[in-house]
Parts: sequence; C-alpha cells; structure tokens
Amino acid sequence: MTTEVTPAAEEKQESRQRHVIDTLRAWVVDGKIGPEEKLSESSLAEALGVSRTPIRTALAILVEEGVLERTGPRGYRVRTYKVAEVKEAIELRSIIEAYAAKKIASAGPSQKLIAELKACLREGDDIFSSNAELHEREARYARMNSRFHGLILEAAGVSIVPQIISLLDRVPFGSPGAIRFDDIAKGDRIQHLHQAHWQHHHMVLALIAKDVSRVGRLFQEHGEGVKISLGLSPGPFNLGPSRLLPIVDPEANAADIAAFLKKDDT
Repeated sequence: MTTEVTPAAEEKQESRQRHVIDTLRAWVVDGKIGPEEKLSESSLAEALGVSRTPIRTALAILVEEGVLERTGPRGYRVRTYKVAEVKEAIELRSIIEAYAAKKIASAGPSQKLIAELKACLREGDDIFSSNAELHEREARYARMNSRFHGLILEAAGVSIVPQIISLLDRVPFGSPGAIRFDDIAKGDRIQHLHQAHWQHHHMVLALIAKDVSRVGRLFQEHGEGVKISLGLSPGPFNLGPSRLLPIVDPEANAADIAAFLKKDDT
C-alpha cells in the first residue's frame, strides 16, 4: 500500500528544504561555519533538528553553488576564495550585465520590461520608506535586486549569458542577491543601498532613452558598490580589516578610508 503525498505536504517539504539550504548558506556567509570546520550530515542534522535527507540534498546543492567542497566520501567544508577571485567574479558579472543592457538599449526596451523594471523601482523606494528592521529591509532589497538584474539578463535574449552568469554566481557574494556588509555602521549601510537603488533609477531612464553608452557605464559602475560593501574596495566608509568568510586572503584587508583621505600623494 502506497501513501499519497498531498500538494500541501509537498509544499511543506519544499519549504523545509529551502529553509535548510538558506540556513546553511547563511551560516557560511556570516562566518558561523568556518573553513577549518569539518561538516557532516549527522552533525548538521542535529544542529538544525531535521533528518539527514534534507541535509544531504542541501549539501549537494551548496557544493554545486561553490559554497562548500567535499573532503572525502562523507565530509564537507566551507570552500574558500581569495579576494582576487571574488573581485573578478563581480567585475565580470558587471561587464556581462553592461553588455546585456547595451543590447536592450540599442533595440529599445519593450513596454513589458519597462513596466517590470518600474515595479522593482517602486519596491525599492518602498523599502527605504519602511520602518522595518534593517536586516528585514536588506533581505527584501536583496530579493528586489535579484529580480531587477535578472530582468535585464533575461530581456537581452542572449542564450549563452545565463550559462556564464550561473558560473559566476558560484563564487559567494558575487550575485545581486548577496547583500553583505563588512564593518559598516547602520546608517552608512542604508545610505549605500539607497545610492545603489538610485543607480537603478538612472539605469531604467538610460534604457528608456536608448542611451547605449551611458547604460553600459552605469552597470559597470554598479558593480563597484558590491566590492565596497564587502570591504574589498575603497568607499566612503571607515573600514577595518575584513572579517568576512569565506573570503580568505592575508592581503584581504579592507581599505582604511580615513588613512586614505589623509595620505599625501604629492
């Protein structure tokens, strides 16, 4: 006798699986799991209070994403990346998005695309007028940001682009959904995101105006903000050494902006 799985049960199972994947990924990004730790299905299942089945699936997905790597037949650990690798992934993604945006601007964006992008702009504007907790606004912004950039890549209609982007997204922090800040004060974090969202507004205006050159420059500059938020490039924040994992590099210190401004280059 077989037991029929109802749609509600399937949805609950999928939700539990997403929760396990998202939780493990967040633990890696937040440094709660370090590269030196050996991970196993049993220990993670106990920590999350679930069976080994969703853990096994989550580990396989995170290995595919490049967040984890296998160590032997049953072990896992956090995969580490050098600063140069993360910066290259961000810069290459910006170049590809700039190419996609220029292609759209050259042909002229469809009314459907404009409507969808404007919906993202309204969502972003609403985030900054919200009184919700900062972490909630950051999570909401990450979802909107992923949607905005995904629309651009999809609308370009270049079949090879999604394949290239999927490879770059395996490097943690390189995707639009990775909203992570190093040692940046709360007010500066909001200001940083707000500036990035104003760039979104200008990008849409440049697309509507079919300004191919400007929209390309905007998308490439947009990637610089991601590097600043990770403490990998100088920005208008006074940062100490980067403590982000899994970016591991002896020379990975974030720029000390105060010292940079005082430096006499003459």
